[in-house]
Amino acid sequence: MDSEEQDCDDRAERFERLFRSTLRRVTAYCLRRTDRSAAHDAVSEVYAVAWRRRARLPDDDHQALLWLLGVARNVLANQARSQRRWFRLLRRAGERAEVVTPAFDTGTPDLDAALAALSDADREVLRLAYWDDLSHDDIAAVLGIGTGAVTTRLHRARQRLRPHLTDSGHAHDTSEGELTDARR
Repeated sequence: MDSEEQDCDDRAERFERLFRSTLRRVTAYCLRRTDRSAAHDAVSEVYAVAWRRRARLPDDDHQALLWLLGVARNVLANQARSQRRWFRLLRRAGERAEVVTPAFDTGTPDLDAALAALSDADREVLRLAYWDDLSHDDIAAVLGIGTGAVTTRLHRARQRLRPHLTDSGHAHDTSEGELTDARR
């Protein structure tokens, strides 16, 4: 076996190990952002992209996971754009179709309603920090922004979330409480 074939085999083995070690996290990431069917489609697409680009996967497993989450984020965004285009087409064709926003499934109706009132960007940074339990550096890698920008976005998202939680009759202190314990 020549060195090129060996290198190809090594990349394939590494990809297989990475797939087994990251599938659960990537699937959970997608399930928290869309319905079950769309999440499984997204996961399939994430690993198809990763397979096509396996020569460019980061060597470090943690960095590779963050790269995969970034791919998942883009795949989900593409799915959402596709869905919006489809619904616009249906409306133009005279059918009544309403866009269904995926449930947040936090188990807390007040928090679900508060999150629904936020922008997509605010929800995403909060999800990465608190649902996916990523550090600020890791969030920066997934979003493709600087760590300082993550800190600012999280702070602003918590500020925008606070009134919605207070209005719901359950005053949660998001400045010092449950939403400030993200790892930095």
